Amino acid sequence: MPTDTLVDRLPPTALIALDVWADGPAAIARLSAALGGTLPPSGGATALAGGWRAIRAEPALWWLCGPLDGLDDQLASVAAALDEDGAATDLSGAFVRLRVGGPDWREVLMIGGVFDAEDPAFGPGSTAGTILHHTSVRYDVTAPDAVEIYVAPSHVDDLLHHLRSAVSRLGP
Repeated sequence: MPTDTLVDRLPPTALIALDVWADGPAAIARLSAALGGTLPPSGGATALAGGWRAIRAEPALWWLCGPLDGLDDQLASVAAALDEDGAATDLSGAFVRLRVGGPDWREVLMIGGVFDAEDPAFGPGSTAGTILHHTSVRYDVTAPDAVEIYVAPSHVDDLLHHLRSAVSRLGP
């Protein structure tokens, strides 16, 4: 019986890195006010106003993913909020997003992966940086049955092939 799990390449999106250097709590409060929502804790992701999503990538680094047509305004807004306490950098061309969705998405990530994606605590709003099929990736669980994977453009074709091959291995 074939699986209903699918692997897709998602359309391009804006991606902004927010790196907080100094006076973390004050900078984070200013960023949260500018974004209209609270930045997520370590290992987390959350929806923000205007179709944006915040992903905690490192202890003092967040990624903002959102509409390309809002990139310039959002970049200016968060740069102003950071002031001299950090940097906002456009990473829009640095990553491609893939989506694995369906009932077997966790099992697909376990094939060629080193991260325990089958842990039930790794659910919507969870993120993790790991290795999948010899490639550095970042997972963002966006729904109970879906994960988005951020990968460098130079690795996307190989990773797509691997993920689709993994899906084809699933069965009864």
